Formats: sequence, C-alpha cells, structure tokens
Amino acid sequence: MKRDPQAYMIRRDHRTTIADLLSDETIFSLANGTLGTRGHFAEGYGDDTFPITLINGIYNTYPYRYEENYNGFPQVGQTIVTLPDASFMRLITNDGPIDLKQAKLVDLKRSLDMKHGFSTRVATYLTKKGHTFIITERKLVTSNRLSIIMALSIESPNYHGFLKIESYLRMPTVKYVTNIDPRLPNVRRNLEVRDIRVEGKVAFLKVQTTNSHQRINVSMVHDIPVDYRYEEDAIVGVIETTLKPNKPFNITKYTLYTSSFLQRYPERKLEKITDFVYPFEDYVKEETTARIAFWQRSAIVLSDKTLEKALHYNVYQLNLNAGKHQMTHIAAKGVSGTGYEGHYFWDAEIYMLPYFILTNPHRAKKIIMYRYLTLDASRREARLLGIKHGAKIAWRTINGSEASPYFLAGAAQIHINSDVAHAFINYYYATNDTQFMKDFGLPVILETARFLLEWGTFDDKGHFHLYNVTGPDEYKTLVNDNYYTNRMAKHHFEFIVDYAHHHANDIKRSMDQIDMDDEELANMALAAQNMTLPLDQDLGIIKQDDSFICKKNLQLESLTPEELPLLLSKHPLEIYRMQISKQADAILSPVLLGDRSSSVLQNTFDYYIQRTTHDSSLSRAAFGIAAYMLGNHTFGFDYLKHVTDLDFGDSHNRTQHGLHVANLGGSYLMIIYGLFGLRFGKRLILNPVYQNELAYVKTRIIYQGTLIWLILTKDHFIVKVNREIEMMIADKLENIQGERTFALQH
Repeated sequence: MKRDPQAYMIRRDHRTTIADLLSDETIFSLANGTLGTRGHFAEGYGDDTFPITLINGIYNTYPYRYEENYNGFPQVGQTIVTLPDASFMRLITNDGPIDLKQAKLVDLKRSLDMKHGFSTRVATYLTKKGHTFIITERKLVTSNRLSIIMALSIESPNYHGFLKIESYLRMPTVKYVTNIDPRLPNVRRNLEVRDIRVEGKVAFLKVQTTNSHQRINVSMVHDIPVDYRYEEDAIVGVIETTLKPNKPFNITKYTLYTSSFLQRYPERKLEKITDFVYPFEDYVKEETTARIAFWQRSAIVLSDKTLEKALHYNVYQLNLNAGKHQMTHIAAKGVSGTGYEGHYFWDAEIYMLPYFILTNPHRAKKIIMYRYLTLDASRREARLLGIKHGAKIAWRTINGSEASPYFLAGAAQIHINSDVAHAFINYYYATNDTQFMKDFGLPVILETARFLLEWGTFDDKGHFHLYNVTGPDEYKTLVNDNYYTNRMAKHHFEFIVDYAHHHANDIKRSMDQIDMDDEELANMALAAQNMTLPLDQDLGIIKQDDSFICKKNLQLESLTPEELPLLLSKHPLEIYRMQISKQADAILSPVLLGDRSSSVLQNTFDYYIQRTTHDSSLSRAAFGIAAYMLGNHTFGFDYLKHVTDLDFGDSHNRTQHGLHVANLGGSYLMIIYGLFGLRFGKRLILNPVYQNELAYVKTRIIYQGTLIWLILTKDHFIVKVNREIEMMIADKLENIQGERTFALQH
C-alpha cells in the first residue's frame, strides 16, 4: 500500500526553551529494543548536562536504608545505568565554543523519519561577534547491532577561521541529587573503569557496574583521521581545520556497545567496529529495508491524518523500546529515559504486549519469555511473603527480584500474577502455539495461580476472598476483595480448569514438575466458581473493593493543578481515606475481558470517572475504551486524542524523563479494543462500534496464522482475510472467507 511519506515524518521546529529541549530529547530518542539514546545535542548545551544512552537490562544495585527494616523487605534497589557517552563533540572556533551558553540559538528544526530510521537536527547559532553557524546532525541506532551512527556537519555563511572538534568517549558524570518523587532515580556512581585505551583509529572504554558486576564495552571511531588524547576517564579525538564560508565540514562518528549480558563474544564484536565504517546514507538504506516489514505489520490508516501520524509515532516508539532479548522486557520508559529507574511493571503485559501479539507474535514470545526465565526469583518472592507454593511476580524489577521498598503499593499488588498469566493466555489464543504453552506458559500460569490460591481464603459460606491487596489504584492500599484483582484471578483460574479439561496429559505433566496435586486444581475450580466480585446493588455499580464507597468523598473540581499528582502533595494516609482513584481500576477488568453488562458498566463508568484523577498515564486509555463499549463515541474520541498526544502535548509534564511507553500501547488498544471491540479468545472476538468522528479506520493483525484486515467506516465494518477463519463478530459466530461487510448499529 502506497502511503504519503509525510505520514511517517515527525517535525518540531523553533522549540528552543530548556523545557522544550528536554522534552524533545525524549521525542527524538532513538532505539532498537536493546540500545536507546536520547535526542541530545552533539555539541551539548554548554552546561554539565550528561547525555543519556541506555541498554535494556543493564542495571546496578544499591542498598536500601530502612529505619524500620522487616523480614522480606527488599534490601537492594535496582536502577538502569546511564552508559559511557560517545555523542559529545565540542565545537570550538575563534568566537569560542558553539553551544547554548556561548552563542544564541536563533533557529532549530528537528525531524524524525520513521520510514528511514533516522533523526535530523538543524541548529542555527549566532555568536557575539555576529557569525552564524549551522550545525546539522543526523543520527540513527542500527537495527541489528548496538551501534549509534552520527553524521555532523558544521557550516557558516560568514565565518572564515579556526575550527577545532573534540570528539569524546567518556564516563558518565555523577551529580548526587535526591528526589522525593518516587518516579525519578536518585543519581549514584554506577560504573567503574576496567580499561581505557586507543588502538590505531579506535578508542576503547570498558566498564563494569559497581555492584551487579555487569560488563559493558564501548568503542569509537571516525570516518576521518583524528588525534587522540587522554583525559580523566575519557578519550578525546581532536580534529583541527579551517572553516570557510559556505563550505561545510563533515564528520561521521561510529559508536559500538557490547555486553556479555546480551551477546556472545562481546570483545570480538567490539573490535569489529572498523568493519562498519561506511557512509551514513548506506546505513539509511539498511534501516529503510528493516522498516518496510515493520510498517507492513503495523499498518494503521485513519481519515484524520494528524491522529494517524501520532499513532504511527506511538507504535514506532513502542516497537523500538521493547526488549528483543528474552532476558529483557519492556520498561515503563523503555530505553528513552531513566524514569522509574528502568523497571518493568504490569504495564508491559496489559497495555503494551497486545500490540506485539497481534502484529509480531514472534517478538511477543521473546518478551514474555522473560517472565518464565525469572520464575525462580518469583518463587523466592512468594516464600518471603509467607506463601509456601507458587510464585509472586515482582511488582517492579529488572532482574526478576522485587525492587519496590514500599510494599503497600508494590508487593501487595498481587494482581500482577494474573496480568502476566493473561498475557500468556492471550498469546496462546492468538497463535495456537501449543508447544510454547506446554514448555513455558503452563509453568508460569500454574505457579502464579498457586500463589493466589494460597493467598486467598474460603469463608464459611464457601466464597473465595483475596484480602489485604492493592489494586491498580495505588491510592487505596491493603484493601479486601479488590474487584480487578478478583476478576482477573477468576479468569486466571478458569483458564487453568478449561485447559485441564481439554489437555489433561499436558497439564498433568506440568503439575508433576512443580509438585502440584489434584486437590489444588480442584480448589482453583472452586475459587473461580465462588470468587467474590463485589457489587453495590443500590448504586448498581462494581465496588472497587469492599470499602471504597464507604470513604469520604473528595470533589475533583476542588483540587488545584498544583496538587496533582496527589502522591506528591498529600500524605498517603490522607489519600487512602478518600473516594479518589489514581487511575482506572473498577472499570479495567470489564475493558480487558469484554464484560459488557451495559447498565452496570455504565453506572460504574459514571461513578468512577468523577473520582479518578488520572494521575497515571495508564488511566485514560481504559476509560476511553469503556466509553466506546458503552456507545459514547464522542467521549471515546476525546480520550483517544488525549492518549495519543500525551507525550507530544506533554500533558503530564513528564515527557522529559522518558516516553510513557504503556500509554503508547494504550493508544493502540483504543483503536483495537475500543473501535474494533477486539478481545482474545479461542476464536477472535470483534464487537466494532458505531462512531462518526472518523470517516474510516483501517489496520492489520495476525490471528492464529491468518492475516486479517479490519476496516471501520461510519456505517460499516469490513473484514478481509487471506484464508478462511471463524470468528465472533457482534456476538455471532461467522465463517469469514475473502471479504465480508457488516452494517453497524447506531
């Protein structure tokens, strides 16, 4: 399908304030699923700001200090590590350095070419002596190697004189700063030098994390000769030349990262950097080829071209920030920033993974393999919590062990067990990958269910309860019978019971491997059948938990913008006593599982939308999908625009710390779950909605090996398939061959 190239081009011009520059560092970040680098200026800002480059899964640990330390509390934190930097190139002229401190930035144009895989920055400076300098920087991260290629051009229309370029490979600087915001990292010295040297044209810097003892190697080379010198913890390549008016000076810099954590023979790979010194344009050709398949898989076509471009950006960055190695997952900020210290949360399974399952199931399988490979750490966490059987997935982690020191809003969120199981179940339904389910899926699904079963309690009437838990709404902790937790656990148990019925031998084999007996399986069936799902009959709503609606009302309109997010302005005990939610909670399980009792869902939506601050970027996507389910397409479309534009618009004032990667996935879910009403099942489930804001929406998915085009217009829903498949459409079983058109109910 031929598309306008501008549909894949992001531009932001004349954004020159410090706040805008930091936000655009995130927007123009580049990554390949493993290596990520932000859109900082090669010439720097003229201050001590250090460029951030990250590798997914490269982390350090540091000790926690508790005034009151209890058994089972995490004793060490985990944080993603800012890597040695090879992007900085100091530009020195007779007018002094060319940067924000010594010259005036009079114009700035930036673009991200998502079809060819590189960013471009054109910065125009005016010096105090009246000379104009135009710095053009093109940069890309290669898809198949941990390489950053940067082509720099320096030009002036009116300067003739000395130009010196100092090209650095250096250790990160350390500024000891503490934050009260739990979403931000505290800066520490995380790396120590193992080796720093020059061999011929190549500079090498080898480092190791101070506590986790992960080794990272960096090499740097240029396409023109440079003279190297050593500085403290740095190697500097120096070029001196004469810059003439309207005659640009060009230099391309090549940086390669390796690590034994992710690669075999990392030292050998490091030294091969000279094999890859070829023109920037050749790299662009390679990246263009890599993106052809990506855009075929990720096709999204909308009548609203502004919204379409934003969605293109969101799925593009979601793809680039998700782990490729099975020992890495998807961090809350991906590799676009250090927010949340690079930790993996439930966000990945619930908000991000469906995109990969539906467009690139092979990649999805690699991502969820991480949960299987860290299952032993999850088993240890269960024992620390006093549970004798099963596994407790860490609430926030990099290495699989729990890293949250605040158990009230961390470890108590046991719903993560069912969230992870939900991802395995969705993958299985969408792929029919029975071998993967037998070998890797069942151990995770069973062990996480065993934990929930032992955590829970049957009362004297046989009802099953999950007490002392925290749901998605972190403004209510250690509650009883959080609806979301219970409903997802019910779904979790039901899958196991159904799977056992149809695959008795497979499940028996898995049960034997983990010493699980038939009584546990029978109790899972009872727990599913008798799960407590709290409803308020008078209000006709889902009760978020057994105490939420008994708490004091807090009117959202009484809150000032300065008070949000509440976690930074109020003591938790004040927040916990109020009928106020941080994010979608009671509404979330109906959204994920497609529960569509219209009256209860409508009442629940109306009740909680008035009590939700949306302090989490996860929130609006869920409410927007619920609005589409309820036929309120105007509300749904408003939230679709908000969710899609969250990082561009910086509505949470947080973009400078990294992309809201789960929200990127949430914007995709608003199309797939919201407009098309897609849910995972043994057969694909579609309940497309009537709406009149978009003349057409078109996308492509893969389900059970079938290529499926989904097309929504204002009055019709069209399905095209490349082979015959049965699916549920508008609650009816349909056999689809070729193309079918369905009328939409207004």
